[in-house]
Amino acid sequence: MTESTAVKALSIKAKSRKPLLVEYDGVEYTLSGRIPSEIMTIQAEYKRPRNPAKDVQEQFQRDLGVAAINKFYELVVPDAFKGALDMEDLGAVFEAWSEHVGLGESKDSGN
Repeated sequence: MTESTAVKALSIKAKSRKPLLVEYDGVEYTLSGRIPSEIMTIQAEYKRPRNPAKDVQEQFQRDLGVAAINKFYELVVPDAFKGALDMEDLGAVFEAWSEHVGLGESKDSGN
């Protein structure tokens, strides 16, 4: 008699977020509802400063924010949108997208 050694795979349902439709200067652009792993791992790439000084901590947070926006621009913003988007507006687009996908939300926060 042969024993079955097959292992049943764990089934995980993919988190599905709808793409975000953005109208910019009269033209509609679609941003993915997927969060690239490169954005999620940015904090691991930066060493948190041991210096508790407020200005050092604030600079660290700014550096993280700039890195996240850079990856967002590189990986999420479609090329056609890059050609039209003024960099002064990039922060507002990033903020809308990050809210749409729930970036930075704690799963335990109850929000």
